[in-house]
Amino acid sequence: MVDQPAHNPSSGSRSTADDDTLMQRLRDGNVGAAAALTRRYWDAIWRFAANYLGDESLAEDVTQDTFAKLLNPELLPEGAVRPWLYKVARNRCLDIIRRHGRSPTHNRNIRTGFDAQTQTAGPQTRMNRDERQALIRQIIDQMPDDHRSVLMLKYFEGLSREEIAGALELTDAAVKGRLARASEALRSELARITGTWQ
Repeated sequence: MVDQPAHNPSSGSRSTADDDTLMQRLRDGNVGAAAALTRRYWDAIWRFAANYLGDESLAEDVTQDTFAKLLNPELLPEGAVRPWLYKVARNRCLDIIRRHGRSPTHNRNIRTGFDAQTQTAGPQTRMNRDERQALIRQIIDQMPDDHRSVLMLKYFEGLSREEIAGALELTDAAVKGRLARASEALRSELARITGTWQ
């Protein structure tokens, strides 16, 4: 089991302003800014890649490759860095899947931000939540990439619609539509399997 804490940086204005300042310093040649961004987002990008690929070792490679791109001034984003990091990581994951013929499967031992909720629940509630969460993960893992990506970025990583749009290079309206369709597909499959909508 991975015991790394779920690290979801705030998407508030302070974090964005800090990111913007660090990106400007990085563009000015300050590699310490890359180190600061790496410390800030490493856990979140690693967790995303691990969940996407179901393989902790490959997730480590993806995460290293993602942050190495911060050192290439020609590749730096014009906009926000957080969605750009997720875009780079997702593209690397897709490269690995294509190259190795791997289908994304979920490693059930990888922790998400949802796991903290189950730590304070009673044994029966915790079991029900764990079973439900495992089922939801399995359903998401079997979805087409366009549905899987938006659900993972929204609910596992806590990105805003705007950040998801940046990560997936979509319009806000396209993200809204994909989230609606993916959420409906998830609800429908969950209802089919469990016989309930909850």
